[in-house]
Amino acid sequence: MADLDVYKKQKFGQKIGFGQHPALLIIDFQVGFADADVLGGFNMLSAIEQTSKLLKTARSSKVPVAHVRFATEMQGDDIGTFAVKVPSLRKLSPDSKDAQFVESVRPKKGEWVSTKRHGSAFFGTNLASWLNSIGADTLLITGCTTSGCVRASTIDASAYGLRPMVVTDCVGDRAEGPHRANLFDMEQKYADLVTSKQVVAYFKTLKNK
Repeated sequence: MADLDVYKKQKFGQKIGFGQHPALLIIDFQVGFADADVLGGFNMLSAIEQTSKLLKTARSSKVPVAHVRFATEMQGDDIGTFAVKVPSLRKLSPDSKDAQFVESVRPKKGEWVSTKRHGSAFFGTNLASWLNSIGADTLLITGCTTSGCVRASTIDASAYGLRPMVVTDCVGDRAEGPHRANLFDMEQKYADLVTSKQVVAYFKTLKNK
């Protein structure tokens, strides 16, 4: 499209490239986000399926894994105006069915796990400190939603000096338009877009070093 030529003219969208020490981040793949009648939709189920496959490979490759989910302790009173914009989030108490991790991507012992109360996986958690402690320089980002929590986490990962890699077949949204628009924008400004196949190939190069 002609109106997008300005990005190329202004030299947006340069490649970052993989680093040497990756970590895999899985954002909000919870029961409610797998249900189109609750908080799901569009490609959420396929993104969960692809992420479960990538998770198995990451574990076998000894790549550190981080899981984060959204929950509210006070029927939404602890998430401020987020609860006004999205009232259904009030139902995601820590013990509710919809707040639980989807079984296929459930955390295992030894993996970083946290609960957040807003978009970014970094906000209100010790994710940045954990990534720093393990020497991570590359963050492989999966989860949902592409236009919301994935985007917010990608921007923060960039702000913390990491190499954000958004795994395109492992991120989902409830509608196609926001999904595609935000993938485009993240690639132009904050991250590289990669496929799970490319990530698996990257894992193999790590084994050879």
